[in-house]
Amino acid sequence: MRPTQHPRLQIAIHDSPLGRWSITMWRPSPALADLVASMWFGEGQVSYVRDRILPSAQSQLLINLGPTQYRIEPGPPERRVPFVDIWYSALHQGPIDTEAPHGSALLGIAFKATGAYPWLGQELAGLSDRIIALADALGDGVLRLRERLLNCKDVAAQFELVESWLLARLNPRCSTHPAVRWAVTRIAASGGQIDVATLARLTGYTRKHLSELFERQIGLTPKALARVHRFKDALTLLAASDHVPWSQLAAECGYYDQSHLVREFRAFSGYAPGELLRRAKPDSGSVVVR
Repeated sequence: MRPTQHPRLQIAIHDSPLGRWSITMWRPSPALADLVASMWFGEGQVSYVRDRILPSAQSQLLINLGPTQYRIEPGPPERRVPFVDIWYSALHQGPIDTEAPHGSALLGIAFKATGAYPWLGQELAGLSDRIIALADALGDGVLRLRERLLNCKDVAAQFELVESWLLARLNPRCSTHPAVRWAVTRIAASGGQIDVATLARLTGYTRKHLSELFERQIGLTPKALARVHRFKDALTLLAASDHVPWSQLAAECGYYDQSHLVREFRAFSGYAPGELLRRAKPDSGSVVVR
């Protein structure tokens, strides 16, 4: 895809021992501001074999416009699952390993925690921690979107097409419940440290009813989403300082103690905190496995 000038585009080039690639960011339409966290197109070649994507409290619509990529299903035995068209990656509580041995050309839409339900048009219970071929959820007709994207004249036209497709899919009957939207905002603002019982009381619902709403419209319970946000905040604090004592990090991020912190890091990344810090990082949300 050739470069293009557009006021809503921002392009960054990465060139290091990890590889060479470009990331093109697109400023989403105001009509999608409540749903979409970011829209991006990445293209290039990495020099490592496998990376690990960390939980982010966002789901992703991923459209492969280039060579086959692979997600790795942990075993035993381990499986390499080819990714050739359009996939939806729901909210995760664990890492996702991927490989792109032949390079990549990938268009992605990162959705806020409340952003998937209105356009998917179906309840999200049971989708958490899963990556599905979008055609399995919405039918083979969605594959026409990829065909049209491949025929676009430039990346700006691709983003505009995806926006139009998303806007056309919005279903007023699947709007996120106001209590869920409010609670998700409070969880994020607290870094996942707000007590779920307090959260439920402030919404006026029982804890059980609020959790059921979350599972249907978010895919995770309030407690599970809060855990992801605590992990994210811990990563942010680690990135901002050369050295943070583990006990201090645990206290600031709402963990009971250092051992609790280590258990959560292993659950979300597969690594203890020190191991995770030593890993090379292609970006803020992933690490190199090998």
